[in-house]
Amino acid sequence: MSTELSPVHCLHGQGRRPTCILCGRCLPVCPLFTATGREELSPRAKFFLAKALGEGRAELSAKAAEMLTTACLSCGRCEDACPLGLCGPDLVAEIRAAHPGFAGMLWKLWVERAGLAWPLAMTLGKLLPGNIPIAAVSRARDALAALGAGKAPAPWLFPKNFDTRQAGKKAVIFAGCVAEHANPRWKAEAARLLEGLGVEVLPDPGFTCCGCTLGHAGAPQAQAAMQQQNIDAWRRAGRPLMVVFCATCRCGLRAYARKDLGLAMDELTPWCENLVSLAELLGDTTFEIGQAAPPAVRYHRPCHGAGGNQDLSLLRRIMGERLVFRENETPCCGFGGLTKLTHPDLSEAVARDALAIYAPKPGEQIVTGCSGCVTQLRAAAPDGVGVGHWLETIG
Repeated sequence: MSTELSPVHCLHGQGRRPTCILCGRCLPVCPLFTATGREELSPRAKFFLAKALGEGRAELSAKAAEMLTTACLSCGRCEDACPLGLCGPDLVAEIRAAHPGFAGMLWKLWVERAGLAWPLAMTLGKLLPGNIPIAAVSRARDALAALGAGKAPAPWLFPKNFDTRQAGKKAVIFAGCVAEHANPRWKAEAARLLEGLGVEVLPDPGFTCCGCTLGHAGAPQAQAAMQQQNIDAWRRAGRPLMVVFCATCRCGLRAYARKDLGLAMDELTPWCENLVSLAELLGDTTFEIGQAAPPAVRYHRPCHGAGGNQDLSLLRRIMGERLVFRENETPCCGFGGLTKLTHPDLSEAVARDALAIYAPKPGEQIVTGCSGCVTQLRAAAPDGVGVGHWLETIG
């Protein structure tokens, strides 16, 4: 990665964003800082260093440049805590876009080609110097492989009476990268539930990745191309309901309406209204609890798209007192951004921190509504603890 970060001059000092006041409110909410105690990993440090670079008051070593542009989980918690609304992931994404390097390329390839990218990523890692060691790519690949049946929860919820208020509507399923390439059972289960609701499931019109991760990885042109492909696919399908079951996908797709992506004025409202979570559509559907039900289920709230909490509302209703969720205990899993590839040790430290907070006991389960969170927590969970998407608990 180049150490000449001249585009930082364009990011600061010209009124594009307020100047960080170094108040430190981002520190206790930054998963990297809370898991390691290293302030150089915090959003405050990144804004301070970027400002110093922009003003010509600092030089950056190759190691510091790598840390600045890759050690960010893109969780966005700093933006919520900042009194000025500064967003660390936005800063890092802009710097990555100006200096894409091969780290961004590998992440882009992973998103675009999912499972097919791992051999290619490892080959590129052998040919190119430095930033992403083979061991890091291997660990990330192993985490994806962990989406197999190893620690997946056995089904213990069974639909009893479907809420048919949506009967007769047409829908397409936006499954997301992981469900399409690593765990197609989620998509099949979603289709089965929709059919039980009386919703007509249309063929996949040609969706690709939502583009959320590409934006964080600093590949805005590829992100825009993917976003446009998804809009065109929705149009071809007749602008039906677009059902999602991944919180990050939902967050990424909702953002389309706030960008100039070619949605016509008469499409903005249908896009927003027709983008619905599967949990929301299930409405008042009732479930029977089977014999394989665990004594406790800990809900992991995803960083992205957590505001709606559609999954949490459904799970509280159908799982009852088994579901454990504390509003003041919502750790990040550590999967996001480039960190899983570029700094696997930091990523795993955040995962360990999250699991220490949950402290699951053997026989218990952790469920969530984000594909990336499942990937991370399932790979790191202790023996005897099942981790999965809530769809996996339904049989």
